[in-house]
Amino acid sequence: MAPPDEEQVRTLPEALDEAARSNEGYTFVDRGGEVRRSYADVRHASLRLAGALRSAGLERGDLVALMINDAESFLTALFGASLAGLIPASIAPPTVTGELSRHFDLTAGILRAAGARAVIASAALVNGIEAVRASCPALEMVLSRDDLDAPALEPGMPPSLDDLAFVQFTSGSTCAPKGVALSHRNLAANIDAINGPAGLATTPEDSAVSWLPLYHDMGLVGMALGPLFSARPAVLMTPSAFIKRPAEWLKAISHHGATVSFAPNFAYDLAVRRVRDGDLEGVDLSRWRVAGCGAEPIHAATLDAFAERFSAFGFRASSFLPSYGLAEHVLVAAFPARERPPRVDCISADQLSKMRRAVAEPAGDSSLALVSCGRALPGHEIRIVGDDGEPLGEREVGEIALAGPSVMVGYYRDAELTGHTIRHRWLHTGDLGYMADGELFVCGRTKDVIIINGRKYHAQDLEWAIADIRGIRRGRAVAFGSADPGAADRVVIVFEPSGTAATDVAETAIRRRISDAFGLYVSEVVAVPTGTIGRTTSGKVQRTATKSHYDARRRVS
Repeated sequence: MAPPDEEQVRTLPEALDEAARSNEGYTFVDRGGEVRRSYADVRHASLRLAGALRSAGLERGDLVALMINDAESFLTALFGASLAGLIPASIAPPTVTGELSRHFDLTAGILRAAGARAVIASAALVNGIEAVRASCPALEMVLSRDDLDAPALEPGMPPSLDDLAFVQFTSGSTCAPKGVALSHRNLAANIDAINGPAGLATTPEDSAVSWLPLYHDMGLVGMALGPLFSARPAVLMTPSAFIKRPAEWLKAISHHGATVSFAPNFAYDLAVRRVRDGDLEGVDLSRWRVAGCGAEPIHAATLDAFAERFSAFGFRASSFLPSYGLAEHVLVAAFPARERPPRVDCISADQLSKMRRAVAEPAGDSSLALVSCGRALPGHEIRIVGDDGEPLGEREVGEIALAGPSVMVGYYRDAELTGHTIRHRWLHTGDLGYMADGELFVCGRTKDVIIINGRKYHAQDLEWAIADIRGIRRGRAVAFGSADPGAADRVVIVFEPSGTAATDVAETAIRRRISDAFGLYVSEVVAVPTGTIGRTTSGKVQRTATKSHYDARRRVS
């Protein structure tokens, strides 16, 4: 299927203008209350904010960082900056109060790299940004979202399709966050494919519910801008509402009769473990036709458990839509066919090793159930390449490469990294996968390879192998390699104890499981306090950051 005609591709302000002519809009849910804003209301508020930004002296092409907790304020600032001809760039606000100084130090690094001229922040965050402003030479103003109001900006010269729509800062699971620069053409291509016949097949009957943060691509592009581009309603909850009470997500889907909602794997798992039947009195999930899952490894067992747990409330396993994507491709790169249960490929660790061709063969019989993420979006391409960049064959594991109109313009102000990542139009993702019967299966990251005695192991495989061991806090185990100069490579596993088993028992179980499954000796197992292993904005473990903390501890000990 060909990509949409040029006449159909719209910039973000054009999509807002069209949506404002409908009767639909956003419903913002916070602290138990709901506020509905039509798209016309949002457009009017955004034009007023655009006027305030121009009055403050900002000029077309300036980069403006957004660090805003409130969903309505965030979207108004995003649209307002775009209407004013500025480049909005989202930055994750702090989620915990205990690490504020570190968070603002990291934010300062982003602001310096981006050359941001201004920051629009929630009022409570302004002082923290002001404290690091001196270290950001280009930063001229820190603006409180609450104070920005002016007469509506008269629409002037609109941005073109090839102007930057915004910059997304990646979540940093493997390294420091990078600024992904996306054009209006990139954005429209991805959203139109998502909403189109080979994607969600959006109709006037559809509506969305989401608790995902808007500084993350799935929340912003998939759950907020996707409905806008199709002029369909969206209910936006706060992330904290879901984390504290996962049942609120399912209750909102039922209450609003939502048909579309996406979440990472961990959210489905959390709902299974923490939602009780008593929390769901009167809940009906039968209208939920698209239950998207992505942003982190998708576990077949989690999807099975969710479908079984909530089938009594009308949920259907055929509603699941596992997907693959990344910020450098706006959001989605692959979707499976709708209205079918997830396709699962069960392979042994031994088979996976042979498919990778360069990985040591495990000694045991451990197996993995990998979930299909489907086929490339219309007008886009996926291929699997080897170390030499050449395409690999059916069921051969290699790096996932993507091409098409959703591939980013590049990393903002980083031509070297852009050139390394986009080669001859192909975006090299750093993710590992294989194709089977035309569908993509994702199985790790090239950047998380552990090399022991010249043989390669993949950190994610080791983490999956121990995920169900009693005594490990769910989703809080990290594997990586460590080596001293002149010494042999070592395998290290760091985990947070759950308290359901003695720590020494869990450590022994970890060593035994890795030995049985991979024939591999674990040099060190480290139990760390709860909260030590960080997660990215999308829920992925911060493997590189954990390794850095471990290496720093070894240097001082």
